[in-house]
Amino acid sequence: MWLIVSTLVVYLVTAAAVFGLQLVAVTALLTWRTGTLDIERDGLTALLVGVPASSLTLIGIALLVAGRHRRVRLRLLPSRLSPGEVVVAVVGMLALSQALDSLVQLLGVGAGPALEWMNRTLAAASRGGLVLAVIVVGLLAPVGEELFFRGYMLTRLRQAWSPGPAILVTAIAFGIIHGEWVHGVLAAGIGIYLGVVAERSGSVLPAIICHAANNTASVLISAWVGSPHGRGLNAALAVVCALVLGCALRRLARVPQAAGT
Repeated sequence: MWLIVSTLVVYLVTAAAVFGLQLVAVTALLTWRTGTLDIERDGLTALLVGVPASSLTLIGIALLVAGRHRRVRLRLLPSRLSPGEVVVAVVGMLALSQALDSLVQLLGVGAGPALEWMNRTLAAASRGGLVLAVIVVGLLAPVGEELFFRGYMLTRLRQAWSPGPAILVTAIAFGIIHGEWVHGVLAAGIGIYLGVVAERSGSVLPAIICHAANNTASVLISAWVGSPHGRGLNAALAVVCALVLGCALRRLARVPQAAGT
């Protein structure tokens, strides 16, 4: 019980630190540059400052709480997945992301304020700004989030619980830290998949790769194409992506588990 409580306390402290430092960093930079805080006008600057603030916080806390044995405690271990199976996991991740996006369109709930703001910001970004967004959102954010959630938190909860509850609670915590309900629900769904990848591989590294591929694709699609429109197209995409995801999960399920997991 103490292990579970202490893990959740670390999560709550981390969430407060992430929100607080992100707000301070964005507010300080924008007011220093322009004297006023305009999140729409300076959206890209806010994104390029806020995401590193939260990501570096997650990385720092994960490394700190893991202590000297961080390689094991953060699952920075060789993966049991072959290169081909990692590709399958990435394809499954991209399929899940598109299926969730299409489902949101079909339900008519909208992407939510956070994602809509990010989409507008990326669509208006210059080429250089887009490159920086790929580095920050596509690469840095997945490292921070996976080290903390699938590295630290899931590994700790697995010492007390079976895979299912540990993956689910970690995914819910991952969703909550995204700040608003639509984005949070989508992130929780992705977090479940990434938890499965981490469990099947025995390592956080394939989850980082999947997460980075998804974020990079999302940045580029937001900037160049945007979400697909039309109920027919989104229904077809949802079905096809669900089938692809099912195939990916079946393939991952055949990966032998390590003894004692």
